[in-house]
Amino acid sequence: MQAYFETEVFLPVNHHLNLKLPDEIPAGRVRIAVIYEKEENMTEKGNFSQFLSTLPLNVQGRSNEDIIKQIKEERDSWGES
Repeated sequence: MQAYFETEVFLPVNHHLNLKLPDEIPAGRVRIAVIYEKEENMTEKGNFSQFLSTLPLNVQGRSNEDIIKQIKEERDSWGES
């Protein structure tokens, strides 16, 4: 039977953790999982539409779909093979 224990700790810059687990967890082989929030990199190629979705909506401006469509048309006109 498997059991589960969870705790929250701060990961220092040196990435070393020192964990003190409860005594009721027996000594032996265990699995440790690290769950963290991954920051999205807005500079990654192909993330332009995601970037647009983070901008505030301007009801007087062009829609994200319209902008993406124009960008696609421009890229298609370059004639790259």
